[in-house]
Amino acid sequence: MTISSIKKLLSKDLKKLDVNLKNRSKTQVSMINDLSSHIITSGGKRLRPILLFLSAYSSSDKETKDLIDAAVVVEFIHAATLLHDDVVDMSKIRHSRDTANMIWGNEGAVLVGDFLYSRAFEIIVEINNSKVYETLAKTTNIISQGEVMQLMNKGNLDVNESEYMDIIYRKTAILFQASARIGATIAGGNDITVDALSSFGLHFGNAYQLRNDYLDYFGQSDITGKNIVEDLLEGKATLPIIHAISQSNDEDAKSIRNAFSKSDVDEDSVIKILEKYSSNLYIKQKIDEQTNLAISALKPLRPGLYKDNLVNLANFCKNRVS
Repeated sequence: MTISSIKKLLSKDLKKLDVNLKNRSKTQVSMINDLSSHIITSGGKRLRPILLFLSAYSSSDKETKDLIDAAVVVEFIHAATLLHDDVVDMSKIRHSRDTANMIWGNEGAVLVGDFLYSRAFEIIVEINNSKVYETLAKTTNIISQGEVMQLMNKGNLDVNESEYMDIIYRKTAILFQASARIGATIAGGNDITVDALSSFGLHFGNAYQLRNDYLDYFGQSDITGKNIVEDLLEGKATLPIIHAISQSNDEDAKSIRNAFSKSDVDEDSVIKILEKYSSNLYIKQKIDEQTNLAISALKPLRPGLYKDNLVNLANFCKNRVS
């Protein structure tokens, strides 16, 4: 299963989304237009809108008002978090392209991120659905908490797995969860359906971020579009490192800690230590667990094409290489 078949199924909605993303981000300020266009067209997979669409169509056969606007909202919020992330992390490359902060500077990236947040909430007001407003208000607040928690733990190698899972829930999974919940809500799904899709989004989001963290050490940079061990260079202790340190002898643990304090890291030596303690296999196991939980959450949904493609989406992301 590839993402292209799912995108083909949703092609009309995704085309409308692209048009609306461009139109909704246009202003009379050229820098906002240029920088917004850069981040919105940066090669992302549109997974959050795809999840929103599939959740809506899994919930109802009726034509759903405000679906495209809701997808614009989640994509704008996602783009805003990327802009802010790249400034905090001092990232230089995203999807094989220079980051916005590298081109326009940190000030521009932060301010345009703020613009996209505020534009998203303008659209939420237009949608005028109290449940959608409540979901997104809570979501953006939790995302902000996750950003701060990650900053507080920068360079901290003593983060445990539970703390790490809490951070990735707040930073990543919560917006997937919100996308699925909003799609089901706008489509008029009942409480059981909305909760089932919300649970799917949560576990799917966890699996997605775990796969990101796996690829950071065990992927190929020419495919992922980012440098190998980039999280290590940015001082982030993700699950491969957390697991390896918890299992390693003193010498190997010291080698990992020393690598965190250097700007020039021997990538191969770090990866060899991770593989020595099967940290690559451990994180794969965790990805499988979260994917299975996501798929199990769909049991209350009626059978159908869109439910099947939620399962396909989960399996695609479990094995993706970029």
